[in-house]
Amino acid sequence: MTLVNLISALAKASNAWEKYDKDRNGTLSLKECEQIFNSEEICEAVEMVTNMHCKHYTAADLEPYFKRADGDRSGTLSRSEFLALYLAVATERVKKNPLLLAEALLGFIDKDKNGVLEGSEVKALLTILGFAPILLMPIPGFVKIEYKAILKSLGSGLEGRK
Repeated sequence: MTLVNLISALAKASNAWEKYDKDRNGTLSLKECEQIFNSEEICEAVEMVTNMHCKHYTAADLEPYFKRADGDRSGTLSRSEFLALYLAVATERVKKNPLLLAEALLGFIDKDKNGVLEGSEVKALLTILGFAPILLMPIPGFVKIEYKAILKSLGSGLEGRK
C-alpha cells in the first residue's frame, strides 16, 4: 500500500460521509455507520487499504469499534471519529488472521491480481524478502507462485487442527 492509496481510501470514506449522514446533523449513528460500511464506496476503499474483498458488517459487528471511536461518548461519531472507526475496522481482519495478512501483502505485489506471482512479481517478492542479488538475475517466464492456492491449502490445514 502506498501513501497515495491510503490517502485516496480515506478520501473515499470521507466523501461517503455526506451521502450517509441522512439527518444532516454532522454525526453518524451506529445505524448510519452500518449503512456506510456496507456501501459500494466503503467497500472500494476497504479493498484499496487491505487488498481484500469487503465483508458485510452488522451493527453488532461494528458496535465495539464504534464505542472505542466515540471519543466524546456522545453515542454518535464525528467525521474524524468515523475515519478512526473506518481504519480500525478495515485493518482488523488482516490483524486477526496471518494468512489474510500474507494474502494482502502478496496481493500488492501481484500487479494483475490473478493470484499468481510471475516473473517480475517473483523478483519483487524475493527483493522484499532480502534477496537483493536476484535483481541481477533474469526470472524465467515459467517460474510461477500460485500464492492464493497455497494460502488456501494452508488455511484448510490450519482449520483441520483446531
